[in-house]
Amino acid sequence: MSNPTMTELLAAVSSRRRKSWTASLPRPTAILMVIPLVILVLLFVVYPLVKLTVDAFTEGEGGFSNFAAVFASGAIRNSMINTMVMSIIVTALCLILGGTLAWILATPQRGWVKGLVWAAVLLPFWMGVVVKTYAWAVLLAKNGVINSFLISIGMIDEPLSLLYTPFAVILGMTYTMLPYAVLAMYPTISGFNLELINSARILGSSRTGAMLKIWLPSVMPGLVAAAAIVFAISIGFYITPVLLGGAQVPFMASVIGDDIFSFFNYPRAAASSVVLLAIALVVLLATLRSVGAKALKGGLGG
Repeated sequence: MSNPTMTELLAAVSSRRRKSWTASLPRPTAILMVIPLVILVLLFVVYPLVKLTVDAFTEGEGGFSNFAAVFASGAIRNSMINTMVMSIIVTALCLILGGTLAWILATPQRGWVKGLVWAAVLLPFWMGVVVKTYAWAVLLAKNGVINSFLISIGMIDEPLSLLYTPFAVILGMTYTMLPYAVLAMYPTISGFNLELINSARILGSSRTGAMLKIWLPSVMPGLVAAAAIVFAISIGFYITPVLLGGAQVPFMASVIGDDIFSFFNYPRAAASSVVLLAIALVVLLATLRSVGAKALKGGLGG
């Protein structure tokens, strides 16, 4: 009996690779494993949201009166505008900066460059939100590192008022949300075939034209997914606006907290929370409608 040739061995390996392998469990076992997760989701996600929505319509005077009180309050309207505008700015910054970082990570680079970028991207995940926010407060204070450095090099004569400004809040929120944007965009950008850009340039297209007509449509699901994630989380920020913005930069979450703990106006707080929830759901549904669930899953690397 003759030994198999190298060609036959490679053909056999290739054939085995083509056979898909799927893990499966007996149905009773799978159900038993899923039940605890379903119970946790029902108790700690579904029930609180349902209770909150019911309270918004039944507490106090009931009906839509609580929502009318929300939109009748100038302070709440101002905080809602601040929340929306600053969340949009943070989303735009995260898309620009996150897309650039994801591109660096997805394209050929020196090993130490990628390692440094990955460390910078993942560093915020390793710190609690309070630690990150206080670090920015120290940096942005009048006697902080940034003002001290600018004074030492002669760029300014007096300390700048950086803390308790919209700039400080946007900076802190962008730093926190940037990793989410990078991780959401990276699978799509890394899966793009760069040879398509080279081919388009050979056929006469400019680099900018090739990026806009070929690259951008291909990575759009990842960009949309990143934008939806960043915006939906940003509108619910609490600690960062309170510590870096103070009373000068009111956010919806901080106003809701004041209604609960300072004014004991739980019905209006519930209605404000439902408004925020509705905005997040609208963004999610618009995202699914614009790119489709399948494309969105692919954009997230699913």
